[in-house]
Amino acid sequence: MMNLSEGVNGSGHNRSVCESEINQLVRDLDFEKNDIAKQLQCLESRRKKRKPEVDFWLEELQDIKESVRHMNNLNDTHHVSELIQKMKRHKEEKPLTLSTEYVGWRLDENIKKVLKLLDDDKVFVIGIYGMGGVGKTLLATLVENEVKRKTTFKDVFWVTVSDITNISKLQNDIAKRIGVKLDEDDERIRAYHLSSALEKKEKSVLILDDVWRYIDLEKVGIIPKVNGIKVIVTSRLEHLCHQMDCWSYAIIQMFPFSFLPVFQEDDEVDQDLELFKLKLGHDGTPKTLPHEIEKIARCIVERFHGLPLAISVMARTMKGIDDIHQWKHALNQLKKFEMGPMVEEVFKVLKRSYDNLMDKDLQNCFLSFALLSIDGFDGKIIDKEELIMKLVDNGQINKNMCLEEIFDEGNTILNMLEAHSLISSEYFGLYTHPLVRSMACYIMKESQRNVIVKLNNERFTKIPLSFGCATHLEFVHIRNCVIEEISEDLSPNCPKLSILIINYGFISHVPESFFKYMNSLSILDLSFNKSLVSLPNSITNLRSLVSLILKGCDSLKHVPPLGELQALSRLVISKTSIEEAPQGLEKLNNLKWLDLSENERLDLELGSFSSYLTKLQYLDLRNTRAVIKVEDVQRMKILECFRGAIDCNQFMQNNLDMSFGLIKTYHLILGNVCGKSEWKSCSNLTRGDFKNRCIEFQDCDRFSRHILPKDHTLLRIYKNNHWVWLCDVLSYSTSSSVRTIQISYCDKLESLFCLSGSCSFCTKIHKLEILSLSQLKSLTVICKDVVDVGQSLSPVGIFSCLKEINISFCNLIEKLLTPQLVQQLHNLEEITVSDCNSMKEIFAVSNNDDNDNSIITLPKLTRLELKDLPELKIVCKGIIHCESLPDVDIGFCPWLDKRSTMERFEIPY
Repeated sequence: MMNLSEGVNGSGHNRSVCESEINQLVRDLDFEKNDIAKQLQCLESRRKKRKPEVDFWLEELQDIKESVRHMNNLNDTHHVSELIQKMKRHKEEKPLTLSTEYVGWRLDENIKKVLKLLDDDKVFVIGIYGMGGVGKTLLATLVENEVKRKTTFKDVFWVTVSDITNISKLQNDIAKRIGVKLDEDDERIRAYHLSSALEKKEKSVLILDDVWRYIDLEKVGIIPKVNGIKVIVTSRLEHLCHQMDCWSYAIIQMFPFSFLPVFQEDDEVDQDLELFKLKLGHDGTPKTLPHEIEKIARCIVERFHGLPLAISVMARTMKGIDDIHQWKHALNQLKKFEMGPMVEEVFKVLKRSYDNLMDKDLQNCFLSFALLSIDGFDGKIIDKEELIMKLVDNGQINKNMCLEEIFDEGNTILNMLEAHSLISSEYFGLYTHPLVRSMACYIMKESQRNVIVKLNNERFTKIPLSFGCATHLEFVHIRNCVIEEISEDLSPNCPKLSILIINYGFISHVPESFFKYMNSLSILDLSFNKSLVSLPNSITNLRSLVSLILKGCDSLKHVPPLGELQALSRLVISKTSIEEAPQGLEKLNNLKWLDLSENERLDLELGSFSSYLTKLQYLDLRNTRAVIKVEDVQRMKILECFRGAIDCNQFMQNNLDMSFGLIKTYHLILGNVCGKSEWKSCSNLTRGDFKNRCIEFQDCDRFSRHILPKDHTLLRIYKNNHWVWLCDVLSYSTSSSVRTIQISYCDKLESLFCLSGSCSFCTKIHKLEILSLSQLKSLTVICKDVVDVGQSLSPVGIFSCLKEINISFCNLIEKLLTPQLVQQLHNLEEITVSDCNSMKEIFAVSNNDDNDNSIITLPKLTRLELKDLPELKIVCKGIIHCESLPDVDIGFCPWLDKRSTMERFEIPY
């Protein structure tokens, strides 16, 4: 314990506070050390091994106590603060699973999360969810053990729910666990007695394991808010956790060891092998394998992609086997998924999630998704938009709906599958666990439906379609595999094949006879075969073809005439080398989706066939040489989404208010660069952005004035080398709906706005919420000075709705927000400023350089990020009033002191 006579900077009060905090932390750490010692004694009595991390923690604890012992006084506030933080961090990092029989650092993290939620007075129900076999029950068991060891809760009761479907049975099981009898038949009376019994138990935890149906806790007799009773629910169903009244932050998702494709840690790679060897061994001691067998074991384990259930079952299957031939045989069988009982045991567990979908249509959607999706382990994820449209192509979503309804239904389906832990999402992409996909193949096989799914780096001397089973094939998905040249005389006999996907491959040539016996083919996807130069003319015989996808085939120059494909409703030929559109487009009367974007050599006159495409809902012509006339688009009466370049002169003449009023979402590009856009589309259909309308100006003439349509929501200006003042070239005839302005790579742009009350641009953008500026070499000020002060805008003006400002690589601007602008920022939430070499001040409260005690009010500011600003000396010379202290992140600003910056903020008490 510390007994220090000197204070912090002469303050005895601060000295005693620091001394008291350090002494309490020492007591806490000693308690945790004694707790670990008791657990280790118990482990040794059971002949279990301790994890190396335990010894590391104890050794570091000893070092911390030595540091405390040798600290003579508390004058060095920096070192005292560091020591306190180190002690707190070490207490939090105490290992909870001490035995080697528990693998994975995430397990400890999840235990700590649950324990923290149990201590939260606002949380009454905690949800733990994840796919089958991922370790939910194990986590709940370890939490149970921790709670029993602590004194916070009096009792822990465990009830396995599983197939219990009626309240009476569940009431009986709970009553049995807490030691009471329920003799009444009336559920309400039983609930009352059960509730009374639980109240007498006082502060308790009830664990409901493996829940598949919503449980009305009060009807059962469980009232979590009474006497501190907490409920932990484990389930595969995320939505069930919400139905059980879990707060979002009180729901914990569990993942397989290596199933986080974007954020996977390097030290997680061998956790699956560690578990495998542990289950092969005895009493918590991993099995030591000969080098050659361990190499095979690693290959075996890799096929389970971190799913603990599969790893454990396989280890049990191989336990006691030392012959290398048997190990090789096991690996070969696994590759074919022919391990018999082992595979069936794992699939049986996983299949419960599929069976629980109940609805047959939803089950079929899952099977399609599982076969269409990819692993997520190769760093790639399948795009939601593409997947939803493939479900439309396959007839599982009604194609006669409008696009907004299609994507509403598609997202609902995908959300339901994710809520059942059958698929996972990351940003706007989707992926599935390989064992779940293998289970889907297993289900298809059981129902006498033949499929082939081959993913990632497999090599074929012959394309699998030439095998004997081809006559019964219905679905083929080959992705990222090496297929040697397809022989010229190959004509696969696949009369039942409806979906053929061979993408991310190296096919350079498809023989003329290849599609001869594929009369049922409805979806053909050859995307990202970068060596593919042309398609055979025989493709025109595929009269059942609904969807043709040729995206990312960089070398593709020739597509045969498509006019005979009368069933075709979706055509994607993007990012290729074609120079003209396929012949016969005007004959495709059922075409709803046409994507010819990213074809930089493509010359196209839309007018030659636009009047024939009467059913077209989606048209994307970005990054082509096609510059479209307004009347070309007007002919498409039900077009909902348009992306492409518009004739700049026509734009000025028509203002587009009338011409594009019926289109729900658009991305219009104007300029002299053939419509080439470096930005992705502003609207993401999978997010429901059907009201997102973007106008993108590129290198337009300086002397032309553009009247903007009132309904657009996003204004982009990119690589414009003529414009100097933004509000000199843009205007509105009426109020605008623009909410976001993005400007980048405009070398001559000096300012953006003015505060003039007569400006036909600045007076109309009062709904602006986001302003993003980047790479503006000449920008010196966001708003130029107003000549006629009498006509200046009122404080409720241009920035009154602004929520977010981002500015980077603008090297001439010195003051970000001038006094007139600062007065309008009552809704500002976030500011990010980076790589602006001349930036000296963020909020200017006056126009002179004297110190100013002015007060500015930014009530909603939550984040201020300042990075790589070599000249920044002060955020604000005045005082900044906020409702709460914002998160301030400062990096590489040598003249800026964070402490003095934080002192500028005042919050109400």
